[in-house]
Amino acid sequence: MEPENVNGEIMTLVEVAEYLQLAERTVLRMAQRGDIPAAKVASQWRFMRSLVREWLVGRMQSFPAQGITPAGDLKNPLLPLRELLHPELMTFDLEPGPKESILRQLLAPLLKSGFAKDTNLLLGGLLDRERMMTTAVGHGIAIPHPRRLMGGMFPEPAVALGICPKGTDFGAIDDQLVHVFFLTCATREEIHLRLMANLSLLTRREGVIAKLRNTTSPREVIALISESDE
Repeated sequence: MEPENVNGEIMTLVEVAEYLQLAERTVLRMAQRGDIPAAKVASQWRFMRSLVREWLVGRMQSFPAQGITPAGDLKNPLLPLRELLHPELMTFDLEPGPKESILRQLLAPLLKSGFAKDTNLLLGGLLDRERMMTTAVGHGIAIPHPRRLMGGMFPEPAVALGICPKGTDFGAIDDQLVHVFFLTCATREEIHLRLMANLSLLTRREGVIAKLRNTTSPREVIALISESDE
């Protein structure tokens, strides 16, 4: 079900559930417990989009410290970010343009290397997510990802990197041009959450992002991320 009020500030319970990709009952219990910012108006729960967004970003940023219950292929911690940035999935010359054009350029290395099973299907998922809410989180960064996990799309977790030296309009929440793109390639929901948490922490380090904007080779990228990890 698509939310009817995609760009509105006031959201209903159904819209928040769709936005967070959670069951309506789960969101209702969270609202009743005060776990998520909400207010009851005429017996109906209402949410402010900006507050929900800030709450979600805060949860992502604190996620690594809280930890996750290991399961399945998560018996060991997720590899460091530097190990998930594959050189063959990096692009350093993205040309500014509409969102679909940028995403197609980001996906080109995945198509060429065969890393993604179906890049057309993946592109559709990425565009669906952008129509729902921009993944440009501000400070010149975007973290494109499908609206829903696509099982079997990737052989292993990874992050595809794209650099747009000139910057491009990607509908960022701070209205700034985007220069650095991290395309998440997750094989499981838990891995997706970990990737988002790790990237959210990285994006808070403005010095690293500023340097990434000027990188021109995988070696430079890996060196910067390794330094940041340490």
